[in-house]
Amino acid sequence: MANLYLTHKCNRGCSFCFARKVLNDGKGHIDDLLSVDEIKQLLEHFPNQFPEIGLLGGEPFLYPYLDKVLELLWQYRIIPKIFTSATNPIPVGLAGLDIAEKPINFVVNIGTRDSYSEEKYANLLRFFSMFHTRSSLSYTIFDLKADTSFLFDIINQFQLARTIRVGVALPIYKGGNQYIKKEDYTTLGKYVVKFAENASKQNITLGLDCGFVACMFTTKEIGILQCCGVRASFCCGAALDIGPGLEAWNCFPLFQLHKEKALEAENMGELIKKFRVNMNSYFGGQPGIFEKCGACKHYMRKTCGGGCKSFKSV
Repeated sequence: MANLYLTHKCNRGCSFCFARKVLNDGKGHIDDLLSVDEIKQLLEHFPNQFPEIGLLGGEPFLYPYLDKVLELLWQYRIIPKIFTSATNPIPVGLAGLDIAEKPINFVVNIGTRDSYSEEKYANLLRFFSMFHTRSSLSYTIFDLKADTSFLFDIINQFQLARTIRVGVALPIYKGGNQYIKKEDYTTLGKYVVKFAENASKQNITLGLDCGFVACMFTTKEIGILQCCGVRASFCCGAALDIGPGLEAWNCFPLFQLHKEKALEAENMGELIKKFRVNMNSYFGGQPGIFEKCGACKHYMRKTCGGGCKSFKSV
């Protein structure tokens, strides 16, 4: 699945945000938008290669042409998946949407209760009351002491999908955001196991996003994760974010490292290969973020990619 980066605009200001360097590197501007015409060009250039497309930012609800983009994707029989904080008023294009007629999914990037103003929290609850049947939660771990039970409360209150997409706060290229240091990954592993056990008691499963490594867990802990139904992959691949000007990048943590013009590739497979070649060239075949990665059985068996390559720059 490719992601369309619609806008830089966002009013959340999360300390761990992967996208903030888009604005701070001197090239991104707050008013830069991915245009509807550019999206149409992309879909025509890569016909029938997107059964689903992620819409992200910034904050997609602050993108002024969201309704037009949704109609375009539906016209091409593509299911939109909107990644949102849901803390802004529901856009006009969504407010009157008949979700029984139009396929759409939402991944709501949730924060702790104290991270919301009363207005933003009211907007969040209003969103869930309208779109609970199409929504799931996403949570980024950046505080290893944070209580995650509030996530279960929200899922139970609004009968959301009983799964949580779990990410870990990773460094962006050359730093600049809050992230979990790799020296704390054993502690992170135990935190994830406890999180999974508590979720399983609520009949909720976790899906681990990229950045986790196999060695942060003991063999016993991996068994516990499996018993809790956790969907985990410790490998790394291109996320393929495509933004204004139809520039594509491997993933947000490595946004500044390398970009490609999406339309210069004949197909998505070729575009992915370009990033794979560039990543291998830049990192010089270094096996992973730890010195022990090269001799690790998980790495040698290709069941672990050695962690996020963004650590190589901090």
